[in-house]
Amino acid sequence: MLWGLLAGCASRGEAQPSAALRLLPIAAHVVEVNGTPVASEAFLQERLARANAIFAPYRVGFVLERRSPLPAAHARLESRADRDALAAYTGKHVIDWFVVESLRDVDEPERMRRGVHWHARGKRAHYVILSTLGGPDVLAHELGHYLGNPEHSQTPGNLMCYERGQIEPPFLDAPQIARMERALRGYFSRGELRRAEQRATP
Repeated sequence: MLWGLLAGCASRGEAQPSAALRLLPIAAHVVEVNGTPVASEAFLQERLARANAIFAPYRVGFVLERRSPLPAAHARLESRADRDALAAYTGKHVIDWFVVESLRDVDEPERMRRGVHWHARGKRAHYVILSTLGGPDVLAHELGHYLGNPEHSQTPGNLMCYERGQIEPPFLDAPQIARMERALRGYFSRGELRRAEQRATP
């Protein structure tokens, strides 16, 4: 499947892989309300599989190494402090992925967000947060931010653009790929991330 995804990469500037996939470990933290997770296992697996399909042409994959419950107090994130509080649950050498019931936009409170890449204030921690409103591509989009691309694109079909285009799957352009590669080198060299040994989730 991986090599099938590479067709047409050159026309968009993506690097065609000549080496193995670099697998990155993910720790999922899912809020539970009255003992029931706000998101199902199918929700997690669908979004992880989609992220793997989108990042495969760039030799990046993701492995869900562990899942843990998150207290119901974190179900609805309304403020910056609510988002910051998740830093207490982060681990070492992994990408932390939090799934909550709702996620309010802290700059435009009338809006609800589907996902965010959050840097906790006053702490050396950053992580991905998804609400249950987040569709299949939202995890991949937020991982794009996590992997060195903080800005949004104006090109329809680009992974970092809100507008879908005609190209499937969503893609990264050459400058975005270069930023991702720099981010990965930094994460690995600092020990912030390690490579996962397991096979990427299909």
